[in-house]
Amino acid sequence: MKKLGRRKLQIIVNSPGGNVDAALQLGRIIRKNKLDIAVGITKFSDCWPGMKDCRANDGKGAAYFGIASDGGAMCNSACPLMFAGGVGRVVGSWAHLGVHQITTTHFRTTRQYRTTYRVVRGKKYKFTTETVTQDNVGYKTYEMSKALERRLSAYLKEMGVGRGVLDVMKATPASVIRQIALDDMLTMKLVTSRASLDILTQAGICRRSPAPANCREIPANAKPAKMAVTATPSAARSAPVDNSMRFVLVRSSDPKCGLDCPEWIAAQGTITPDTQKVFRQLLDTAGGRRLPLVVSSPGGDLLRALAMGRLIRDRKLDVAIARTDFTGCKPQDKGCAPPDGFYPGVVTA
Repeated sequence: MKKLGRRKLQIIVNSPGGNVDAALQLGRIIRKNKLDIAVGITKFSDCWPGMKDCRANDGKGAAYFGIASDGGAMCNSACPLMFAGGVGRVVGSWAHLGVHQITTTHFRTTRQYRTTYRVVRGKKYKFTTETVTQDNVGYKTYEMSKALERRLSAYLKEMGVGRGVLDVMKATPASVIRQIALDDMLTMKLVTSRASLDILTQAGICRRSPAPANCREIPANAKPAKMAVTATPSAARSAPVDNSMRFVLVRSSDPKCGLDCPEWIAAQGTITPDTQKVFRQLLDTAGGRRLPLVVSSPGGDLLRALAMGRLIRDRKLDVAIARTDFTGCKPQDKGCAPPDGFYPGVVTA
């Protein structure tokens, strides 16, 4: 916040939760700075956090470029307490906001000492005392204490959020997450409108007059050169774009999957007369594995769609409707070919 100075940028949060005290502190910082907040996922292009020696964004006036979407985004557990700090608060229809009972971890330290004595002139004196063992014994409680309830109630009132959020937290076991419906969030005053994060991040908002505070013009050297457009032959400009369905083997890049990550077949694009042939070729490279099919398509050839359905049933494959977002090495990147044939990616519903 100090680095941003007077600029007021919205917060796009995606979090499973965490520390309650930290969430309250973050909420107060957000409210003090009069920031808006939305539940969403930021997908980075070119350079992204954690990437080493990436210079793709040099000279473009920003460390990272990306897009925000609410598909599959979450704000659970302690996150809604941070979320409550926003002045404007939105949760899109594809995002999830959920709460549950607070889990408190208590620690008790047990020490054992060894003391040595010396006898001097018939009298016993303590010589040394040292710690032999020290055990930090921990235990958890899964019920909100009265003191914590009063504290959270006061915080939510301070943020202009209704008591209903706290009631749902108390009524939900710590082992599950209770998703709060949008209508209920409006009643609880946890959200300020039915809008999604588009009202904060959509490119079109910067055409308003005056433009919102989070709009900034990209430096001229980051824009595509006009000469490159005008010099393109008219025949090339009018050439149809190939949007036919493509199939790609994908392995999840979600860090939460650890060392054993799920794999699937991403099917994206329009169904054409060649779709069945291309799909059959990919299945042959999969070595007989029954990988689920994740489909994102505007439609296409009806007869080929029927043939695809029969092929999918014949191979006994599962199907889900969702979009695969590739991270790092992407199929469309030149010279990008994963050694094992699987591209890293995540699914967005």
